Amino acid sequence: MTDFNFASIYAENAFVGNDRIADNDLLTAGLSSRLLDSDNGAEIARVGIAQRFRLADQRVTLPGGTPAAKGISDILLGAGLLVDPRWYLDSTVQYNPTTQKSIRSTVSARYNPGHYRVLNLAYRFQRDLSELVDIGWQWPINDLWGDRGQDLGAGRGQGAGRWYSVGRLNYSLQDSKLVDSIIGFEYDAGCWLGRVVLERLQTGLVSSNQRLMFQLEFVGFSRLGIDPLQTLKNNIPRYQYLREQVTAPSRFSNYD
Repeated sequence: MTDFNFASIYAENAFVGNDRIADNDLLTAGLSSRLLDSDNGAEIARVGIAQRFRLADQRVTLPGGTPAAKGISDILLGAGLLVDPRWYLDSTVQYNPTTQKSIRSTVSARYNPGHYRVLNLAYRFQRDLSELVDIGWQWPINDLWGDRGQDLGAGRGQGAGRWYSVGRLNYSLQDSKLVDSIIGFEYDAGCWLGRVVLERLQTGLVSSNQRLMFQLEFVGFSRLGIDPLQTLKNNIPRYQYLREQVTAPSRFSNYD
């Protein structure tokens, strides 16, 4: 089932897959405004508000789920701001008009000074359930000793002989412990790439699943081992594959 957010509030079906179809009898109303850069189409600022009006009680839920009652839903409020080409700030609040309290809130910042360099920091709060600090990154380790390399363009990375650190850490302030974590390293040798990534996912109060992914890629030919690229893409916003084609943005793109 999808989360309650700006991406799902307008969706017809709240369930993922074809085995369950929502019995939605509701109306969603929202208002959003965006300021775009006329030169390249990049989003400079965004504000939005949305709310659902359910005309009948929900009947279809997941096993053990609580059906939504007839009436109005919580209000979603969101805003984003591109401070400069390197810094982006974003926030979302789910507000309950009945209790006059926020149910969930997220505040995040992204620092992206160039290709293969990104740092994401987020604070996520869900009343009476969780309070998390989330940090994710991709960064060349060679920067530590002053070797910043060069942007070769056309998806050729920043030069051979360079190490990159990648990861994401999810820390629970309520439990004072690390909940989920992904930590890894990538090496660019020019004609081949190497990746090793350790993933740990919390499955219960005292249990977790761990897996080690190792991959050797011969550029332009094949990849051997367990592929961690999709895991890195899903967990690290703005993560870049070291051989990803890098093109300048167009004023006719980035309007989604």
